[in-house]
Amino acid sequence: MKSLNRINDVFNVETDVDLPIPTSMPVAYNPSELNQEDDFQLARNTLRGLINKNDDVMTELVHIAKNSENPRAFEVAGQLISAQTAITKELIGLHKTKKDIDKASGKMENIKQQNNIVFAGSTSDLMKMINGK
Repeated sequence: MKSLNRINDVFNVETDVDLPIPTSMPVAYNPSELNQEDDFQLARNTLRGLINKNDDVMTELVHIAKNSENPRAFEVAGQLISAQTAITKELIGLHKTKKDIDKASGKMENIKQQNNIVFAGSTSDLMKMINGK
């Protein structure tokens, strides 16, 4: 409010403006608290939304290009197809990056099926293990 009073004094005006007083301090950015899964989902949803919107626009643009037979319309359609390809590659890259991050942090998927498991022992040892004795 002090700076507003100085401005009023300089211009010799009176104002009845009440500036809002912040009720809380802004939250500091702390990169250690990032939720990587939320960021991944946001990026994935954004890219998928762009792909879906580009599909709609591409359909209309190809229709306009065919009807107008204007070379510029075909050029724009080609550029949109290139952009669509880049977005799709970026989405695939996002999944690869997430997989690499999960691998580095130790969040690998559990083995769902494992073949060639060998038990070295007698049948009585196996039965004891199965029965829990």
